[in-house]
Amino acid sequence: MVLRGSVSLFALLLAMPALAGTIDAGGAPVKQPGQWAQDYVHREADPAVRFGTLPNGMRYAIMHNDTPSDGVAMRLRIGSGSLKERDDEQGLAHYLEHMAFRGSTNIADGEVVRMLERQGLRFGPDTNAFTAQDETVYMFTFPKSDASALDTGMTLFREIGQRLLLSPAAVDAERGVILSEERLRDTPSYQSFKADLANSLAGTRVPERWPIGLVSTIKAATPGRLRRFYDANYRPDNATIVIVGNIDPAKVEAQLKARFSDWTLAVPADRLDPGVPKPAHPAAEFVAPGAPDTLSLSWQRPADPRAETLAYDREKIAELVASTVLNNRLADRAAHPGSPYVGAQAQETPSLYGVAGLTFLQISASPAKWHEALAAVVEEQRRLVTGGAGETDLKRALTQITTLFESAAANAPTRKDGDIADALISAVNDDQVYTSPAQDLAIARPMLAALTPADISAALTRLFSGTGPVLFRAAQAGPVGAPALAAALATDRTAVLAARAQEAAVTWPYTRFGAPGMMSSRRDDAALGTTEVRFANGSRLLVKPTAYEKDRITIKVAFGNGRAGTDPALVHALWATGLTPTGGTAKLPAGDIDRWAQAGGRTIDVQMAADPRAFVLGGTTRPVDFVSEMEVLTAQMRDPGYRPELADKLTAVGPMIAGQIEANAGALFSRALHRTMTGGTDRYVDVPDGPDIAATHASDLSAMLNTALAGPADVVIVGDVTVDQAIAAMTTTFAAGPALPARIEPDRHPLAVAGGRDPVIATHTGRADQAYYGEYWAQPDYFTDAKASYVAKVAIAVLQSRLIDTVREKLGLTYSPQTDAVASVQLPGVGYLGAVLETPPANFATFHTLLHQELADLAAHPVTPDGLDRARRPLIEGRTKDMEGNAFWASWLPLVLRDPRVRQSVLETKAGYAAVSVADVQALFARLAADPAPIVVEARAK
Repeated sequence: MVLRGSVSLFALLLAMPALAGTIDAGGAPVKQPGQWAQDYVHREADPAVRFGTLPNGMRYAIMHNDTPSDGVAMRLRIGSGSLKERDDEQGLAHYLEHMAFRGSTNIADGEVVRMLERQGLRFGPDTNAFTAQDETVYMFTFPKSDASALDTGMTLFREIGQRLLLSPAAVDAERGVILSEERLRDTPSYQSFKADLANSLAGTRVPERWPIGLVSTIKAATPGRLRRFYDANYRPDNATIVIVGNIDPAKVEAQLKARFSDWTLAVPADRLDPGVPKPAHPAAEFVAPGAPDTLSLSWQRPADPRAETLAYDREKIAELVASTVLNNRLADRAAHPGSPYVGAQAQETPSLYGVAGLTFLQISASPAKWHEALAAVVEEQRRLVTGGAGETDLKRALTQITTLFESAAANAPTRKDGDIADALISAVNDDQVYTSPAQDLAIARPMLAALTPADISAALTRLFSGTGPVLFRAAQAGPVGAPALAAALATDRTAVLAARAQEAAVTWPYTRFGAPGMMSSRRDDAALGTTEVRFANGSRLLVKPTAYEKDRITIKVAFGNGRAGTDPALVHALWATGLTPTGGTAKLPAGDIDRWAQAGGRTIDVQMAADPRAFVLGGTTRPVDFVSEMEVLTAQMRDPGYRPELADKLTAVGPMIAGQIEANAGALFSRALHRTMTGGTDRYVDVPDGPDIAATHASDLSAMLNTALAGPADVVIVGDVTVDQAIAAMTTTFAAGPALPARIEPDRHPLAVAGGRDPVIATHTGRADQAYYGEYWAQPDYFTDAKASYVAKVAIAVLQSRLIDTVREKLGLTYSPQTDAVASVQLPGVGYLGAVLETPPANFATFHTLLHQELADLAAHPVTPDGLDRARRPLIEGRTKDMEGNAFWASWLPLVLRDPRVRQSVLETKAGYAAVSVADVQALFARLAADPAPIVVEARAK
């Protein structure tokens, strides 16, 4: 059983490598990597999955699934990552992942991407791979599940498994790409995490084997070194293939057997000692501009080698409940006015790469309050361990976790192919039995019901046993020093514990918002599959029932005029709109709303954002909680709280965000680009700057939002709901009460590009060699010329393919050149297209020359029919898949409700892409090539 609802603090907290033996010292069976866990623990796996193992040791899992209606997700997992590298190979596991796309016995260098584009895959969303410490995974999600798609996926997997060429020319060309990725990922947050594990896991290979590796090793990589790692680790007995989609599992199984049975072992597998953790210091610190302002505590114990038996699951369920109780207490305290920390969370992993079992406590706090934050969190942890969980604590946590399992089981029939495939890969990596959500629920229910306070106390003892806690602090400035940190922790761990104040039960006070609303009109739109209802108080409803996601309803509430209507004196505060729900309502603090929801097993989600032409409130819930979600959202709009907690969070979070943005070259490039393309104002820029953040106060939010909140609501409801249910909920919430003041539409003045002939330059505080360079051309907005928007999207995809071939694959200048074409449906005059890459400033001129050479060539020579199809098909298939999800409709329908012209974009985009011709593309490139002065945007170090 996979506890799919738990939230990991670190993406790395997975897996366990090979262990000898089948029984541990206590007599329990242990994991047997390379074998299906259900076979040696004798438990039933998900019966919908066809599991198997070939004679050569390669495992496979195949499942028929109908979401989306067509398509297939294919994954190849190699059970080796950076931990299997020798000292002179640090980074070669990741390097080899790149080389899988650089030529093999039967596929020429550069042809892999073209093959996938012909199948309609988008590079990134549908075609991807990653290297972790303990695995390398190749991921292809095909929009079709026909014979051609399956053949393409299996061909690529077979080539990757044993037939990579690793030619000297390709290895040299890819080197610059990997160095670019190293620059891109080397952020202060990443450096901080490395420093934390370097201290807490000293003595092991983990801090010495980050997947990106060492720059010196990357520069020295040779085909021979790559070949040694390849032969030792890309082996059938170290490989698993997962295929999920609208397929016949029996036929796919036969194809796998026919195509992969001849994959042979080359050399013995590497078996390396991962080491034993010996924390270097009881406390450590990392201080650098842009670092996250966090504290972490870690407890270490021997790695848990046990296999996933029912007894093991009982322990893990108890530990999940125990950590949920602690996390609830930490969240409750964080929600109180004057809390010294913004948030804190505990997470346990039984085995981090076979090195250690770990419990982490992660704390986010203002640097000025680090000690108060540490003392508060340590107090809560100690109080729970020594005093145990109370009846209210336990009931709340059990309800939350039961709801989690019930929700997963209800949603299971509409899980997407890729999500199931990824979950299967995760189960393989963790040596767990893969079970269905229905099985998980059936297993968990009796275990949860049987838990006692004594079980939770025992679980807490296990969670916080072993060595530790080891303290780590990260901050943007103001070093404290390891001795002072260690002394503070020692003081906090021996402080007298005060009695915990009991939280009063919460009663929901918002059950009536006025007289039920009256419908004034109703109109169906067959093409959109929607029903629009207008109410007497001025509110409107647009509902779209779907079967895309079982047991899920998404609600979006548009109010006011968003960024376009914000007073110029308050534009600086727009970035903080999302924090507004932390101020709760006038009758209930946000923390009490959370406790009420959790205690009742309700799925309540409240988010707020500032869009270009509306503020948007919303969330995703379940049908059983639909009315409660509508009531919470209405209370947020009709009776906002702006409580002191909002000011606390704003004061603490603002400096954290500002420092991290200023150290991020990509964020600053995005800010400069969007500011330039939207008239030179910050009004429509999502990435704030330091002065705006510093100038924002909680009172600014109420001044900015109150008029909009007092107006009528435009409500969009999408998902597992009927029209009648949506109308009924609307009449007692947003549509209830007297007529509301009508919203006044702001003028739609076209926005002009603010750039001139000189480059727009943003400077950051990160590494000196982290930089971005982009060139852009103005385009019409969508309503000025819809066809131009379709042509631009297809043309820019053609250019993207060309740049990947030249800038990335042949010259190795960048990790991933990016192109984009924008034609706004909300902001008149806003449209542009262009290309950007991450590369040191020394390469800017080279990229400029290459870009204009490509533009000139595309203007002079029409794109081939194959090139046009490879650009156009992923756009069409991507749009098709997007339209089979609630998220697409929940994003677009609020725009339709506000501006009926947007309906054209929703319904006609696929046809628009399909109608783009070779001549259209060539004409656009001719215009771009003839323009001597594109808008240049740069981000470089200060």
